[in-house]
Amino acid sequence: MGVVGTGMISDTFLRNTQGLFSNLELVAVSARDADRIAAKAAQFGIAGHTLEQMLDDRSIDLILNLTPVEAHAEVIERALHAGKHVFSEKTLTADHTSARRLADLAEARGLRLGCAPDTFLGAGVQTAAEAIAEGLIGQPTGFTVMLNRGLDLLYEFLPFLLRPGAGMGYDFGVYALTAVLSILGPVAEVSGFVQTNRPLRHSILDRGDTAPTEYEIRNENIMSAVLRLESGVLGTVMFNGDAVFPEHHYLCIQGTEGLILLPNPNEFGGEVKVVRGLTHPRQLAGATAAEETLPVHHGYRDESRGLGAAEMAAAIHEDRPHRASAELSCHIIDVLDGVVASSASGRHQTITSTFTVPDRLRGDERF
Repeated sequence: MGVVGTGMISDTFLRNTQGLFSNLELVAVSARDADRIAAKAAQFGIAGHTLEQMLDDRSIDLILNLTPVEAHAEVIERALHAGKHVFSEKTLTADHTSARRLADLAEARGLRLGCAPDTFLGAGVQTAAEAIAEGLIGQPTGFTVMLNRGLDLLYEFLPFLLRPGAGMGYDFGVYALTAVLSILGPVAEVSGFVQTNRPLRHSILDRGDTAPTEYEIRNENIMSAVLRLESGVLGTVMFNGDAVFPEHHYLCIQGTEGLILLPNPNEFGGEVKVVRGLTHPRQLAGATAAEETLPVHHGYRDESRGLGAAEMAAAIHEDRPHRASAELSCHIIDVLDGVVASSASGRHQTITSTFTVPDRLRGDERF
């Protein structure tokens, strides 16, 4: 595997590739800046390549793309044309049309294309998925998602968050959407609103005697929507980036016999809680529902960035579909684009893409 991109998250991926996943051999790293290439190559004891050298290196089968989303389409397309499998950080591209084009290109060339977020492969979401499949909450009927962030505290350190394709839904809400839909299946229709609150802002950093720096937000920082799934399940989402830190998350899947509360969708582990429903009208008087924490019995509970790439590599060897698929990623982008289009048009939006719910990981499955 070769890694393209040396941003803040790259150290975690590089460490995990060398230490956590036995089926990935890290060969080289690439970036736009020669000094960053040299520093990362020395740090991890691997080769430092330009992108051209990376794509020409016949020892590399798989490219892990960690570049900003605005660069994803170019890097992915060039890697596919070079005959490499690709696993990309989220989102696949900034819009559904370009994502679909790349998915079709990968299929036409007989190559694998996968995409994060792969946190849904972690112990938390996999435990919840298994519990629902076993009927613990009866028939799923609805879901609710709420996430908050104070993006003011991130914009100045992570300027890519200001640009199209990295709004609150696409950069952060995507974790929750992927977690829920990987369990409940694809969306048929959306209706929603997006807002860009206070698009012109001033730096809150102390810069001495210089005037505060003004910057512009060019994407949504609030997204709210109602989703109707192909199964008939209804759900609501609220991704609010014009709020505060610390982050709070609320992901609840409701069923005819109980509720399941999912853990933080940006992490691999966490607690999964179930609230069991009452079973008789006589229980209603004075009854209180107690939360029960389910035992987590899947392997990847800690920081496991790169899990999707390792699982895809295993799927290539085993000649089976990989779980963090291009189809799932394309569908998530289609849903997000649909919310944006609904907000602009004031109409419901039909979602034309779909995907097959990925198989659950076995409790003992390791890569």
